[in-house]
Amino acid sequence: MVIQEQLRLESVDSFLQIDFVRREFQEIVELASKLCDKPVALITLLGRDENWIKVRTGVDAEVMPRKTSFCQYAILDNDLMVVEDATKDERFFENELVVNDPNLRFYAGAPLTLGNGQNVGTLCLFDFKPGHLKVIQRETLLTLARQIVYLMELELSQKILKVQLEEIQTKNESLRKIAFIQSHSIRQPLSSIMGLVELVRSGFQTVDAEWIEMIREATRLLDSRIRDIVHETLGQKDIKALRFSKMVEEIEDYAILLLDRNGNIENWNKGAEILKGYKANEIIGKNFSIFYTIEDREDNLPEKLIATAEKIGFAKSEGFRVRKDGSLFWGSILITAIHDDELEVIGFTKVTRLLPLPVT
Repeated sequence: MVIQEQLRLESVDSFLQIDFVRREFQEIVELASKLCDKPVALITLLGRDENWIKVRTGVDAEVMPRKTSFCQYAILDNDLMVVEDATKDERFFENELVVNDPNLRFYAGAPLTLGNGQNVGTLCLFDFKPGHLKVIQRETLLTLARQIVYLMELELSQKILKVQLEEIQTKNESLRKIAFIQSHSIRQPLSSIMGLVELVRSGFQTVDAEWIEMIREATRLLDSRIRDIVHETLGQKDIKALRFSKMVEEIEDYAILLLDRNGNIENWNKGAEILKGYKANEIIGKNFSIFYTIEDREDNLPEKLIATAEKIGFAKSEGFRVRKDGSLFWGSILITAIHDDELEVIGFTKVTRLLPLPVT
């Protein structure tokens, strides 16, 4: 339960970074208020200690303590929570928002449920007198809550995309600067070769052993500069990153990751995050044995799979694996060796697919 709440709070933190100024958010809140005839309507995100009010109509507050919030109970279920009279509900009749100003009485909260089942907040209504909702009003609130989640996820995706584009632009600018410097590095020996050849072609110089040595040395220098530039521009880590990108990072049905020669994780796709529960920054650098049960680790199964893949090129396995929250799933695993140009193993790809439990 503690782990699930921590994961939920991480999701809340990510959505706290988005901009809620889109007119659609405000329109949904105002529509909910009018359709249900309630003076206060809010979009909230429930954090560790605060209930963040991101969009509102009928109130000015931007944040309230979690301990007095009604929403802390609404996120515990995926259905609409309705409190017709807070003075008659044991959860709220001593709540300071009920006992004191603003003397709240009615509450309805539709959870904002993400695709992974986490409830990060609510679309909620308040009134200062007892009340109720019709069936159509209840259904509408749940529908509007789903639309809010869609808009939130769209905003988050756009924010992430913007950051990625800015990073790419920064990298491209750096590459342009590097290319400018490197072009000058190449030009010097290339100009020497062209000048020496032109002198011979124009008849100003005969080709003797000394002249051939000068051309050979300039050619060797040019070759060396080119090799250095290629090595610096596309280093070993970059090659691995390119390989991983080609495995399609956005695949959700398979957990696809890149391991170094020792089985340490170097990259992580969306499917791996969904299946295993870790975000990339939580797991990269750790050994893939973390996904195996205690029994498998004591039997050195991860090491055996790596050894097999290195020996024959691949290794297959099927069995229980461990998620971040400690739960188990049954998976099919394929580990494939990656070789360099000299056929030396430099790492491995690991693909995991979720399977139904075998029939015993």
